[in-house]
Amino acid sequence: MKRFFLTVILLLAMVSSAQQVLEAREEYARNTGKGCVLCHTGELGGPLTDAGIAYMRGGYRYPIPPSVLEKVAAFSTGSIQSLRFLFGMLHLLAAVILAGAIFYIHIFVGPRQLTTGIPKGERILGLSCLATLLVTGIFLTWYRIDGWSGFFHHFFGRILFAKILLFTLLLASALAAVTIVHARMQTSAAKQHHRKTDSETLTLESVSTRTGGTDGGPAWIVFENAVFDVTESPKWKHGRHFGKHTAGADLTQAIASAPHGPEVLERVKRIGALQQSSDPKPSTRPVHRIFVWMAYTNMVLILGILGCVALWRWGFSATSAAPASSPQAAAAQSCVDCHRKRNPGLVADWEHSIHAKLGVGCLKCHQAGPDRSAYVAKAHLPHSPTPIEAVVSPRTCAQCHPKQVQDFSRSKHAHTVDIMWKIDAWLKQGLNNDIERESGCYVCHGTVVTLVDGKPMEGTWPNVGIGRINPDGSKGSCSSCHTRHRFSVAEARKPDACGQCHLGPDHPQIEIFTESKHGGIFRTEGDRWKWTPDDGQWLAGRDYRSPTCAACHMSSAPGVASSHDVTERLSWETQAPLTVRPSDFQPFPAQTDWQTERRKMETVCMQCHSEQWTKAHFARFDRVVSLYNETYYLPAQTVMRFLYENKLLTEAAMFDEPIEWEYYELWHHEGRRARMGAAMMAPDYAWWHGFYELKHRYAAFTKEARTIAETGHSPIYDVFPGKADPQAARP
Repeated sequence: MKRFFLTVILLLAMVSSAQQVLEAREEYARNTGKGCVLCHTGELGGPLTDAGIAYMRGGYRYPIPPSVLEKVAAFSTGSIQSLRFLFGMLHLLAAVILAGAIFYIHIFVGPRQLTTGIPKGERILGLSCLATLLVTGIFLTWYRIDGWSGFFHHFFGRILFAKILLFTLLLASALAAVTIVHARMQTSAAKQHHRKTDSETLTLESVSTRTGGTDGGPAWIVFENAVFDVTESPKWKHGRHFGKHTAGADLTQAIASAPHGPEVLERVKRIGALQQSSDPKPSTRPVHRIFVWMAYTNMVLILGILGCVALWRWGFSATSAAPASSPQAAAAQSCVDCHRKRNPGLVADWEHSIHAKLGVGCLKCHQAGPDRSAYVAKAHLPHSPTPIEAVVSPRTCAQCHPKQVQDFSRSKHAHTVDIMWKIDAWLKQGLNNDIERESGCYVCHGTVVTLVDGKPMEGTWPNVGIGRINPDGSKGSCSSCHTRHRFSVAEARKPDACGQCHLGPDHPQIEIFTESKHGGIFRTEGDRWKWTPDDGQWLAGRDYRSPTCAACHMSSAPGVASSHDVTERLSWETQAPLTVRPSDFQPFPAQTDWQTERRKMETVCMQCHSEQWTKAHFARFDRVVSLYNETYYLPAQTVMRFLYENKLLTEAAMFDEPIEWEYYELWHHEGRRARMGAAMMAPDYAWWHGFYELKHRYAAFTKEARTIAETGHSPIYDVFPGKADPQAARP
């Protein structure tokens, strides 16, 4: 029963070590309300994000200074992450081997049987594991703890400090055992051996010196008070029997429980009968007693270290939801109970979200803090005792997802309202009225949400447009892609999330993707892909076979970090009338270098394609851009300038003459489709919906321009129905 119990402990120790996940569970996280997703990717205990490392290196204080985030982003390179993975694996491997060896000695051998010290092989193995643990542990501690104070200001640091202290004691004890104690045991055994004479009395003490070690001496064992010489037996090489038994000991009980009987002793030489001795037994020698005491001490230290690991993995979580008795928890539960009756779908979405699993309730996102009173001072709902924000902005999401919000804030998505007004003549000239904008353009691009008495004004709300300008001044709506209240990562990674807005005659990316080979593979087998793998990483070849929009424009690749800035990785601005580099796009100049971003996109492509194939594709795309610019748009632009300069067209209003429609749709419809179709490998859109229709449009355009030049005037349309003031809804 004792051996069974110790074996179970050994197995649990190995499982615990193998599943070890270092988690930062700070007590004050309960007060700040920060969930695990602040620091970890994916589920609870996942790999640290840049924000998580910055949180740790900033002494576990929030908010995280932007300067620390920038330093950590520069520090968290692929090489450092790979080195950490390698050192972590070595650390775990050495820990499992060392723990297994110590438990093996206690379960199968017994420290009292090692009367002449630790065998050479075990000494080398133990010292190697200790050295590996020391080196890898120093690196991993440096990676997780940024200063001496980091050991004492939070739960994880204190547990790590206790683990290091226990390991230090284990290291000191082990070094003393294999050096000083081992040497004295060897000396004591040698003295006992040299005192023997030809008329030596066979006692347990004299037998204990016949261990048959690597020095080639005799190997004796005792069975039922008889002494046997097993030196010449091939099954007792160097005095060890199948790694379980050691010569120089009484094996009467061991043979009784062995798979064979005492008949095997008939094959070896019998020395004689064991006699009683008045000398102390080997186990009573002082140096041997010290060795046995140290062996059991080391086992206790190992159990203590495993206890620290268990606390990390299954201990007390500071990131769990607040106790049910707290006012905040009671209020949150009240929200759920009420809305479950009125909005069951809303509550069901939240209950299936990662937020619910991590204890992020309604008030974590919707309760207005003191710093936001200017925006929600009168937003108390009749049934709510606290100010509630209906418009949850990226500033709220940034409390737990700072890097994602920071990336998004510099993207085109966050500025689509401004870009829309600058690039689209329909809005600038006022040919569509307010309700047409609200029900169409603003649904995707976003509104400027205005509060009246603390509530969103009609016409600006409801809206989850990607570039929505929120009452607190922030830009964007995370729920545009991660729809509330589930906020699913898998949903945002699928092409339908982007296809809600990127479709139609002027930007048909979802139709282009559907036509492409990528889209065909996705429709065939996408339901079998892993959209939210356990490690939080979404990798080509492992989790998906063909890319989606997110895979190309946002997800990570070897040497390319993930990003919520969709402006990255673009080398051409294909939505512009004249195709330009992103940094030259006047409505929103990107702070990027197109050559650097082209290399990033090529790296993404080369996860599945060869370098030759990838570079040939982008070379073809560049030729398409050149053809469109030189053959279609620039000549058409020259014609329009000629007509305006010679007063053959009126400049007072746009779209009051047919040729202005032709010119607008030439770049806004067919021109975009040709370029985007070529970029995303959709030949039907590159040709039949693109250049083929572009030729028709260009032919009609040039015919109309020739007629205007010959007649000296252009027909003018009547005023459009529902036309609004062009500045009425402009931000």
